[in-house]
Amino acid sequence: MMTLDPARAGGNTPVAGRQPLRRSAASRRSPGARPGRPGIRRGRQAPAFAAALLLAVAAGTGAAATAEPGPAAAEPGRVHVAENFDGGTLPAGWRAVDGSWQVRDGRLYGTSTGSGQNNKITFGAYLEHFRFEATVRFESVTASTRWAALGLDVPATGATPWWIATVRSGTTAANGLEFAERTAGNAWNVTDTAAAPTAAGTGRDVRVAIDVHGSQARWSFDGRELLRTGSLRRSGSAGQALFVNGATVSFDDVRITELAPSALLRPPGSPVAVIAHRGASAAAPENTLVAQEIARRGGADWIENDVQPSSDGVPFVLHDATVDRTTDGTGAVRTLTSSRLRALDAGSWFAPHYAGVRMPTLAEQLADLRTRGGRLVLEIKGAHSRAEVARIVSVVREQQMADRVLVQSFEVDVLRYSRELAPELPLGLLRSTLDADPVAVAAELGLATYNPSSSALLGRPAVVGDLHRAGIALMVWTVDTPAGWRQLDDLGVDGIITNRPAELVGWNAARR
Repeated sequence: MMTLDPARAGGNTPVAGRQPLRRSAASRRSPGARPGRPGIRRGRQAPAFAAALLLAVAAGTGAAATAEPGPAAAEPGRVHVAENFDGGTLPAGWRAVDGSWQVRDGRLYGTSTGSGQNNKITFGAYLEHFRFEATVRFESVTASTRWAALGLDVPATGATPWWIATVRSGTTAANGLEFAERTAGNAWNVTDTAAAPTAAGTGRDVRVAIDVHGSQARWSFDGRELLRTGSLRRSGSAGQALFVNGATVSFDDVRITELAPSALLRPPGSPVAVIAHRGASAAAPENTLVAQEIARRGGADWIENDVQPSSDGVPFVLHDATVDRTTDGTGAVRTLTSSRLRALDAGSWFAPHYAGVRMPTLAEQLADLRTRGGRLVLEIKGAHSRAEVARIVSVVREQQMADRVLVQSFEVDVLRYSRELAPELPLGLLRSTLDADPVAVAAELGLATYNPSSSALLGRPAVVGDLHRAGIALMVWTVDTPAGWRQLDDLGVDGIITNRPAELVGWNAARR
């Protein structure tokens, strides 16, 4: 993540750069392939960039999971806040922490006289899943870079850290919309930026809405989704807020509605979800933390991986049955100890500047996602015993990632074990060919997603509507071309698994 100041005058916030990508090897075309060992391939990532990523990833992993207080019992659909300010005074429970806040003419006005003043009014209560809506109007600004924000996780006292969704009056700038954190050290951590198609300017009402699902959030401006993040770090206790910076801003029709846990079905008008196949596997050695980091910086909604155990039962992230193709070792992964697997070089086969990259354990991968942001489509590769699935489930729970993991497999028994052991984990069935009745199979297995190959789905496109009517999402593998993306997008699939996540993110943005 980049540490940048959204309040600095004049400049646009840069976005973490998308890296040049290489066409993937045929062995990485499908989640179910069992390739032989190809020759060494040369990636095109600059060594300096690779080194920076490796340092970033190393710094971001290994943090111990810490328990947080849980939210109150969920009540999806409940409206927690609905305020139009017709009462003439600040609503009960609203706390003006700093700056000038007053109600007049049926609107709430907040004034901040300087760019360094992040003035806020707090209200509400902690919610894990919610929609935050408001009508925002810039009355006056000291510069077009000044902003208002919806506070997504803000203590009632206004103390840091807190998270906001920012809208500038100059919304057409590259950083016109942002997700950002004010850290405990009182610094800015801007995680995601986007430009709106029209300027908010001054004197104009704009309707903004943020859908929050745990660490995930979607930014909508005048009814159009423009930005996503997977990087929110939630407190487990903080509520909501409104902010002004270097401006006088009025707010109306503020509404907080509790949502059901994140649905996998794609909302109307939203882009298809981008699922990074083994990370950014066309740009970095697959199933490594550096591939995960590139995919995250490229804007992927999910990371997809493969997991299977060492001889001593430790789940490692590896696709093939052997380590021969993607490491400097030999042998079946299930015959090698965890200490031996940890020592293998899993980067040099892809490009020399990835020398020394290691094969992560599932725990290490989940720790990285927990601390640096992201969700995981976790493929349990091949046949697993119930005890082996139980070990995987225990790792997910130990890392406090059950709300950000979807388990998929070609193996029906694996999905049955997962459902029995961890009913809270959504399940996806991988298929190379379609079942005669996918809806019936989904019902039998308790699936959240049905995940066929692209070629299988294109042979029976009506399956999309059948599954959606049954409330089942589709994550389709593995598609790397704009023509293929267009076909699947037109069909209305919910997610595309791809080796080129940054390119699909860009394609999504360009198409809309």
